[in-house]
Amino acid sequence: MTVHDSWRLDGWVTTVRLRGERVAAAAVGGRFALGAWGSAEPDRLIEFDSSVTDIAAHPDGWVLSLEAGSVVLVSEEGRLLERRDGVGGWRLAEDAHGHLAVSRNGSVALIDRQLRPVWARSGPSAWEICLGHDRVTTPSTEGTVSCRAHASGELLWQHTERFPVYGCAAIDEGFAVGTAEGALLVLDVAGAPVRRTGTHAVRMVVADDGGLLAACVDGTLRSYDARLTERWRFTTGSWVKAVDTRGDSIAVASADHHLYLLDRDGRELSRFRAGHTVLSAARGDGLLAAGSADGLLYFLTGPS
Repeated sequence: MTVHDSWRLDGWVTTVRLRGERVAAAAVGGRFALGAWGSAEPDRLIEFDSSVTDIAAHPDGWVLSLEAGSVVLVSEEGRLLERRDGVGGWRLAEDAHGHLAVSRNGSVALIDRQLRPVWARSGPSAWEICLGHDRVTTPSTEGTVSCRAHASGELLWQHTERFPVYGCAAIDEGFAVGTAEGALLVLDVAGAPVRRTGTHAVRMVVADDGGLLAACVDGTLRSYDARLTERWRFTTGSWVKAVDTRGDSIAVASADHHLYLLDRDGRELSRFRAGHTVLSAARGDGLLAAGSADGLLYFLTGPS
């Protein structure tokens, strides 16, 4: 991989999203940047009153979650179109209808495209949001996995582990989750455990190619089939911070200061070294962008 160009955002670049050749990126401290992939600087820089913790695409631009507990809608040109306080603050997930599920300190809400809450529910502190099977599923640092009806927010079931649950992905059978104890398990749509396997402490689970990718604290990215049989593993030098599976290869951001590209069998195709931890990565239409703790957002070219 080689650097085509970069933006200096003067803060840890924790989130990046691509839509066509348009880029949206966030840096710690409330800085939000919009512009074209490969440009020398962003078209628009916006300073918010708290850090942007997540970004999701919207027909009118981008929806942002702010750490202070708000969601905002920003146009592609950087105009503030809407702001809703008292919801948001952590993760966003876009569903097939364009709605977004938002969690903050144990609250989970479904909001429409005007950022109006359809429903809002409290519960255990949510780490991630997983949408599938007409359900909204949230793993928790408290060791629970909560599953709610998409339409109403009604709690359908709750599964409890002894250790924090950090990863969740919707699969054909139901949901796959990973725990800090070092377990990877499949729950069916009713919340019943289907199968379980031991691994290293899991921080992220991604559905991929009929199976799963589990990012572990020991710096490995491990591939499993639907039966939770390990297919391959790739070892980085530290924690895996982000994984993007769009395109013919897999992008892996690591705290060892590298972004790796792997083929679908886990073989390394290429790598890029940043000035510090690579915190975020995004793919789209053959383009690649990666954000680092060195304050730069890199635009990279290399294998697709």
